[in-house]
Amino acid sequence: MIEDVLTNFIYLYYPKNICPWDSKEKYLKTSEYKRLQSTINYFDSNKSHEIRSNIKKAFEDDLILRDFEDFSILDSNQDRCYTFFLNVFEEGQLYSISLYLSFLIPYYTIRKQWHPAEPFYSKERIEELEREKLDTRKIDELVFAVESIVESKLFYEKFPQLLMDDKISDVSFGDIYLGNFTMFNAFFNNRK
Repeated sequence: MIEDVLTNFIYLYYPKNICPWDSKEKYLKTSEYKRLQSTINYFDSNKSHEIRSNIKKAFEDDLILRDFEDFSILDSNQDRCYTFFLNVFEEGQLYSISLYLSFLIPYYTIRKQWHPAEPFYSKERIEELEREKLDTRKIDELVFAVESIVESKLFYEKFPQLLMDDKISDVSFGDIYLGNFTMFNAFFNNRK
């Protein structure tokens, strides 16, 4: 049921069976593309900076999460979401938490990822940062805290994980060909 609803939303913003690689002019003239571009432009306006500042304020009472950085790229990448990013050290390892908040639908998703700390941080600097850390929560606890704040303060729902990689075979956008476009791509961005 939810899959059908989400697919119908996708068809509001992305034309069916037209690949921007093969038929760029035709693609750019469709009402779906114009609707999507208009929405992206609206959320990339000056008002958008105010919205993103208010999103960051939702995390300001949390010792760790208040350091979320706004990594939203709406203009050149045409992302369909706001993106917030946070580096976290745990047991000498560097992790990141990426929060994606769709502005096409009231859904979010979070990606937790491990990164090699070097060459960005020396072993000594990592140890120093961990000693200075006043908050003892582990990465999974921080992800849960993000989820709680997003759902209780921003009123977003978590995007169904089982649908994230579902392909929409008759839709394409940006650098993704027909047959390779996923639900994640439709509502968040072209990465993943």
